Amino acid sequence: MLRATKVRIYPTPEQTEYLNAQFGAVRFAYNKALHIKKHVYQRHGVNLNPRKDLKPLLAVAKKSHRYGWLKEYDSIALQQAVINLDVAFSNFFNPKLKARFPTFKSKHGKQSSYHCVGIKVIDGAIKIPKIAPIEARLHREITGTLKSITLSRSTTGKYYASLLCDDGMEAPEKPALISNVTGLDMGLTHFAIKSDGYKIANPRPLINASHNLRRKQKALSRKKKESTNRRKDQSGVD
Repeated sequence: MLRATKVRIYPTPEQTEYLNAQFGAVRFAYNKALHIKKHVYQRHGVNLNPRKDLKPLLAVAKKSHRYGWLKEYDSIALQQAVINLDVAFSNFFNPKLKARFPTFKSKHGKQSSYHCVGIKVIDGAIKIPKIAPIEARLHREITGTLKSITLSRSTTGKYYASLLCDDGMEAPEKPALISNVTGLDMGLTHFAIKSDGYKIANPRPLINASHNLRRKQKALSRKKKESTNRRKDQSGVD
């Protein structure tokens, strides 16, 4: 079963500079793919699929003089940015989801990048491609197989890492569908009446009788033994 753990990370100034540039590259890949998709549709009426048509363009862009700088960053993170765009469009066209049309990402909002190759969790640090281990506050033991690390920067400038691990356990089964429903009608003459007609007795007479018996037992204990009044009260208790 997959489990996610979010931890605070503390990059050095050099690592902070790289992470901010990594977030910028991821944001660029997302925005560029969105720009191409919108432009081609408006000019030619062709609806490009981000996952199938645009993701392969990343390899072409890295070989070009204009976008060769993308090679400095994790290729998986850049590909995931385009996949995220594909998911955003799928959500938008899903009538069951009230998702908005995908918009360009701003550098002033929350930033994130996804990594699943060359990642490690070591003593007090995490490792992602193309950068030295980053100090992390691991507040719990990370068990299982590490599947991915998603780095993020909040709007307040704090850095986090979400670690996704497979603990090898099977996910719990979903509860069985409810086939029978029973309604209860609370009443005065009966405690409750089920929808099938079964009546549950009202416990109040029993409670009242119990209180009455206890009162009579206390009165009996105060009477003299072998007295006429005691014999009368004894008959009431019996």
